[in-house]
Amino acid sequence: MRRSLAALKVDPAMIVQRRLPWQVRKTQLQQKLWDERDEEVEDPAKMSAIVVQIAQASRKSRKDSQTWGNLLDQALTSHAELSSQDMASILWSMADARFHHKALVEDFVRSLSFRAGVKPIVTAMLALDRLGLPTDSLRGQFLQQLSGQCEELSLGDLRRVLMALARCCKDCSVQPQLLREICDATYEKADGCDPRDLMSIPQHLGRLQYLHSPLLARSADAISKLISCRLSVLPLDVLRALDGFMVLTPLVEIEVAKQQLLQLAVKCQLLAAHLLQTAPASELWAIGAQLLGSEVVSKEVWALWISEAVQRRSAENHLSRRISGVRRQMMKQWGIQSMPEGLELAFQLTLQGK
Repeated sequence: MRRSLAALKVDPAMIVQRRLPWQVRKTQLQQKLWDERDEEVEDPAKMSAIVVQIAQASRKSRKDSQTWGNLLDQALTSHAELSSQDMASILWSMADARFHHKALVEDFVRSLSFRAGVKPIVTAMLALDRLGLPTDSLRGQFLQQLSGQCEELSLGDLRRVLMALARCCKDCSVQPQLLREICDATYEKADGCDPRDLMSIPQHLGRLQYLHSPLLARSADAISKLISCRLSVLPLDVLRALDGFMVLTPLVEIEVAKQQLLQLAVKCQLLAAHLLQTAPASELWAIGAQLLGSEVVSKEVWALWISEAVQRRSAENHLSRRISGVRRQMMKQWGIQSMPEGLELAFQLTLQGK
């Protein structure tokens, strides 16, 4: 069969790119990633005054109950003047501060379920989930509005949609057609994005038990690029990516693809272990709390964190005593009564020296 020589022609730009020194190529990649961020930041000038006050209060280290009660009462009084995004922002600030105002939540959820768009509902659902409150009242409207609108959403919005589905809809049935539509749109919008924007995608897909091969492949490629380029990345993001890979691997039927995921998971383990080793003690425990809040289920992820926490305790004590100390501090500092299954299995693996 005769082949066209044009199809085999080498792109001169690629030759120049390969000849550039590695440090120059790395700098170009970093600049490209930073220039292509698509996260939308809400303009404070367009927000209601009470929304700004509540957001500022949520960022203070000391949170006064009386002040919060007054602010939320004021927000409830001006309920009719607030936009859907304002109400969602207030709920998010409440979740940040861990304050619950029953009357306000009920009124806001009722209003959002009737007149809110996709973006405010996503924010509100994630806020309610963080507060430990049910999201049933918003779920139906959320799923109904999503259909046919995915192409209009940005990559940042689509990531939050996947997160909301993974956290709030994992116990209810989501139509595969809708999941495919969301993942297809995310795959298209992710072309050329910052690889760090895709690190949480595997975990969302794993929670939903939905294997979207193109999106998973693009996310895996982005994470592999991050590791090889040694770009700065948060330990939590690496651990969440590892959690997603461990959950998704059993769903992959093609052996070659499964082995590639496992190899990438090993690289994530090594990087996460290094990042945890270099983290200060306060940051290490903050990362652990974030893992708990992110509902990480993989015992491999928890084993990394527990191993580092145990190693920082006095080596004079027996291993079992150090593990017990970590467990006690965890229950006291994080206020948990019983350990999640993955965390409990990780404790057992650490005790066995595995």
